Amino acid sequence: MPPKFARMPDSADRYGARDVERQSLLDADSDEDDFFLNGPRVNTKKLADPKISRLKGQVEDVVGVMKDNVTKVIDRGERLEDLQDKSDHLASNSDMFRSRAKALHKTMWWKNCKMRLIMGLIIMVILAVIIIPIIISQSKKNNSNP
Repeated sequence: MPPKFARMPDSADRYGARDVERQSLLDADSDEDDFFLNGPRVNTKKLADPKISRLKGQVEDVVGVMKDNVTKVIDRGERLEDLQDKSDHLASNSDMFRSRAKALHKTMWWKNCKMRLIMGLIIMVILAVIIIPIIISQSKKNNSNP
């Protein structure tokens, strides 16, 4: 059974078809405008009904409100981004503060321990200065009174 598509188009056929399609799609003399760029064409002069005019006014009001809402949403998004940046900065600063506070707490604890040791030694020296002479005098009295 022979293949259904026995003829293989050559490159001239393909390029020729592309040129024809390109010319028809990009023709500068086309009377048709792009629907998606310009929207539908409606002759508003034929539609002079007051209900339609009122409806158009309401639509324009709604469009204005929606534009304001979109603007507000965009502004809110920017403010939220600023707030997020500030909260990230605050979080990093709080972590830095916590680590420095721990280091300072440890340093102060060691200073406090050193101070207590020094105060204990001073008290022991003072007691030794007071007690040793009393002990020596008592021992001399005991040695002289036999």
